[in-house]
Amino acid sequence: MTIKSCSINVESDKKLQYKLTKSPDVQKLKDAIDSTINVTAFCVYDDSKEGENEKIILTLLSDNGTVYGTNSKTALSNFEDITEFFMNDIENGGMKVAVKSSVSKNGREFIMLEYAG
Repeated sequence: MTIKSCSINVESDKKLQYKLTKSPDVQKLKDAIDSTINVTAFCVYDDSKEGENEKIILTLLSDNGTVYGTNSKTALSNFEDITEFFMNDIENGGMKVAVKSSVSKNGREFIMLEYAG
């Protein structure tokens, strides 16, 4: 496992790193569709084994202690865009993101994240 990026509070906190990357309690982000998460920490990491292709995972820690994870490229791209503008929110009480879904042209459902103030 290689951490690609994370919130400042995760960088030096091994317990939080474990919770966001290895805990069996991580919930699927798709289970949070149509809800808003107040993100207090996040981690983007490569969970591939040696010799495998990259397997990028985004995990979000909510203010109630629930960790959500996804390998959705769309959700990761949305989250990167959001943190570009609102990263400081995470360190100041949380950054609210709405979890939404849509359907692609070929009929496949995908997850999106949107800044929710």
